[in-house]
Amino acid sequence: MNSAPQSLPVDEPLTPPFRGAQVWEPPMEEVNPFIERMSLLVGRWGYKKGNLSEGEYRQILEGEAQGHYERLQKENLKRRLFVPQAAVAWLTCRPDGDTLIVSPPGGGEPVVLVFPRQRIGEQLSIPDFFRREGDILGCFTVTVGSPEASAEMTRLQEAGEYQEYFFWNGFAAEYADAVAEWTHRRMLDPLGGKRGARFGPGYPSCPDMTLSRRICEWTEAGRIGVTVTDSDMLAPEMSTCALLAHRPRARVFNRLD
Repeated sequence: MNSAPQSLPVDEPLTPPFRGAQVWEPPMEEVNPFIERMSLLVGRWGYKKGNLSEGEYRQILEGEAQGHYERLQKENLKRRLFVPQAAVAWLTCRPDGDTLIVSPPGGGEPVVLVFPRQRIGEQLSIPDFFRREGDILGCFTVTVGSPEASAEMTRLQEAGEYQEYFFWNGFAAEYADAVAEWTHRRMLDPLGGKRGARFGPGYPSCPDMTLSRRICEWTEAGRIGVTVTDSDMLAPEMSTCALLAHRPRARVFNRLD
């Protein structure tokens, strides 16, 4: 096991805003500004420039694509089809090299989480972002899924409304990311505002997909209707979970070699 870098700063001890798990209902009007518009239009919906001139492309983005974006936002607010929900928790933890030793909110044996370390550059590992003497760890599970939303998506497919299904599917996925951003900021507001970084299971710096089960357990995600499948995926589909490293130096890193 590699050791953490020796140049880590001395961190002040912090008290979490609360201990254990809570369920939040993010207001849709507050979440909507966090939708990454270009990520939705280009990444999810596929409005790419291709061989178009800059003027032609801009016209499509601001016309057709923007029209669908505004339509779905308004319709979702009216119908409350995809509704944000968040299950959040603060726990105590202690880093040890490449591991993070987490104390479950309800007591019991500490859980040891192992993370990879970069082999180049700063040789970072997620435990480096926590206070060596002991710290707090945030985690959350968010969803915009519901039985009603799933039923509507099924109806669109069965009715052959594939384009509308495509638009709603992309919108819901980006909306879930917006709920994650809103939750990230809301959790850190009592600690001085948004800083740090969040790490979702399955990314290079946090590759263990089974961590989804831990996060859902700690956040009591069942209270917002989220479960984990046998393949460690979240259900409903439009859900995500993450660990939250709150220290200002925490940042996302992807390259390990």
